[in-house]
Amino acid sequence: MAVDFDIDEYEDGSILVRSITVDGETVYGRGEETLAVPKSIISKTTLKEMDTRVWLEPVDRVSDEYVMLSTVPYRLRAIDAKSAEVVFDETCRLEFWDGPVELGRYMESKKLVIEYRQKATNDISLVEYDDNDDYISLIYRAQFDGVTVGEVIEQAEQLATEIDGATDIALGSPIKAVADCASEREFTLGVVIPLLRCLGFSNVKYNHGKREYGKDITFARLTEFDEYERWGAQIKQGDVGGGVNSEVDEIVAQAEDAFKMPYNDVYTREKARIAKMLVVINGRFTENAVEKICEKIESHALRNNIIFIDSEKIEVLAERYRIAMKRTAIRAES
Repeated sequence: MAVDFDIDEYEDGSILVRSITVDGETVYGRGEETLAVPKSIISKTTLKEMDTRVWLEPVDRVSDEYVMLSTVPYRLRAIDAKSAEVVFDETCRLEFWDGPVELGRYMESKKLVIEYRQKATNDISLVEYDDNDDYISLIYRAQFDGVTVGEVIEQAEQLATEIDGATDIALGSPIKAVADCASEREFTLGVVIPLLRCLGFSNVKYNHGKREYGKDITFARLTEFDEYERWGAQIKQGDVGGGVNSEVDEIVAQAEDAFKMPYNDVYTREKARIAKMLVVINGRFTENAVEKICEKIESHALRNNIIFIDSEKIEVLAERYRIAMKRTAIRAES
């Protein structure tokens, strides 16, 4: 892939990015340090081909009149051939806010979520928080490993969804109920993964769409014996009924695959197998669904290491998350 940057460099070391050309397709800048580029153009570019001085803002579409994007604004730059820095900028003017809670309350909650995660996992950091009479600015950063810009974009947008979901959970019912999630992906990134992190699990990785054999999420925890216990989670949207054999059979088959098939642990770089499995839904298990699933799993050991989580249990865990957030806020103020 041919990638070419047209850059003006000044004596003070600053630059102005005039354009980027990828395989003959050129996107022109707006006289700024950061260049807005459609994801469809830049995603296959490798980090090795990037100029480490250049910040790109991945967007859905660019025209002469406007820039269109469907996620929180962020910009990225390559650090080297295998890693990139991403900065998220959530500046919002008070006059344009129409959310279900007051903007200050929402942004303070998001700030708290970022600080809580920074302390717990140190994979994210708060850069700036500014609240005045006109706008509120929240800026945070993260670093991701990858080979292509597209891999970094995917991780960045997953992180932004996680932070949004964790903020919704921290605020509680005024924002959104668990059952309101429009898709399995939204439920996984916005609800399940933030709760797993709150419960103290580490190495949390979203695998949807990849060949991980029934494990939509993999994660781990350090046991009392200082050894990592690996878990997997299978995520389902809506209710699961025991009267629908195909649905029950699918869960059974995926659970058995999840235990049998190893996965690539991106943190240890080794093949690994899970010891425990979660089946998580944002609805209810109806018509003795749990009993029927367990009956169809022949291995006694497997049956004893599957845990079923429904929307009611999620609400209990969400309340635990909110309590943790309140305690963090109290410690920050004292």
